[in-house]
Amino acid sequence: MKINQLFPEGLVREERDLELTSEYLELTLNGSYLYLPKESLSERELLLSGLSTEVLEIAEQAEKNVWQTYLVQKKGHAPQLFDKVQFIYVDHLLSLSKDLKDFFASLLVNLEAIVEVSSTRTVLLLNQDMSFDAQDLIKDILPTIENDFDMKLTIFFGNSWAKLKDDELPAYFDSENRLFSDVINYKAVDNTFAFSQVLLWGMARQSDLTLVKNKMLSYINDTKDIRDIVMTMWEEHGNLVQTAQKLFIHRNSLQYKLDKFLALSGLNLKKLDDLAFCYLLILTE
Repeated sequence: MKINQLFPEGLVREERDLELTSEYLELTLNGSYLYLPKESLSERELLLSGLSTEVLEIAEQAEKNVWQTYLVQKKGHAPQLFDKVQFIYVDHLLSLSKDLKDFFASLLVNLEAIVEVSSTRTVLLLNQDMSFDAQDLIKDILPTIENDFDMKLTIFFGNSWAKLKDDELPAYFDSENRLFSDVINYKAVDNTFAFSQVLLWGMARQSDLTLVKNKMLSYINDTKDIRDIVMTMWEEHGNLVQTAQKLFIHRNSLQYKLDKFLALSGLNLKKLDDLAFCYLLILTE
């Protein structure tokens, strides 16, 4: 039976209505607020309603914070495991509204969690098993988002990480989160940052990228011929036809190897920054 059938005199509000709290009992219900007139409730119903509200709020808060506890506080284990996962870091001057969070949830079909790192930083956790390109989508409509929600956003698109071992995720989260904090302190003009763009900046400043470098090298070593492809593509300025000819392979075979490396590493070698990072990584190995 639905709650409005049990209490037809109840009022539902999307936002809290403090004017009702003196004469109505306030309950949370699926993100909304339910107000029941106190005069229509028995003493027992008032007691039970108070207890159930407390339990529901605790459960709701626990579910909301489970990823925050794991990633930020470094407690417990991953609530869920994914073959590939990506973090999108969003900086904002004011706390994100519920409407904006709901918008991200509807926009990103693979959004698994919204993690509040601080009052000015929120992280979107994406399940990238299906390789959904959130970066181009968000970049295209970011001006509209900022205008509609009257909020300036600065966004860093983290890498799509694959083949992570148990409980490695917080370490990669910390590494990306720290890099984002560093880069926006020096390049405050930009409002979006791609993964390789930030890594190249970090390499130039000799930031500690040990974790990321080692993982990327493992991706390179795990993909047949990709090391030679990276070096040759760089020499040929990213020209795929000339790269294929120089390596004596068919253009389709080259594309297949590039796609395979993209699926594993999250890096698209047809993009200059991704290619440059891999090239420098191999040179400085």
